Amino acid sequence: MPEKPAIILSYYITCRQGCTLRYLEALALNGFVKKFEVIDCPKKRFRKIIVYLIDDSKVESQCFFDEEVALSVRIIAGYIGLYRNRKIEEELRILEKEPSSLEK
Repeated sequence: MPEKPAIILSYYITCRQGCTLRYLEALALNGFVKKFEVIDCPKKRFRKIIVYLIDDSKVESQCFFDEEVALSVRIIAGYIGLYRNRKIEEELRILEKEPSSLEK
């Protein structure tokens, strides 16, 4: 059973709240998303997506128009289904980040 990538995954997540829909789609594309939910925003016909990552953390989008969110939901759900059906999560490995020359 693969070990949980809790600390290491956080190096690669550069946005936690107010993210773009494309950012959430990219997380799903890379196999980091295990589930998501869509919630209504205060402004009428606007919604946002919250994705839950494989390390049990969450990432939240900004509020976007209904149709934009619906398209992203289809994309994210497609990637989640692809990874779940092929059991890729079991093979997913996140490498440790090496310090860059600026961090030394």
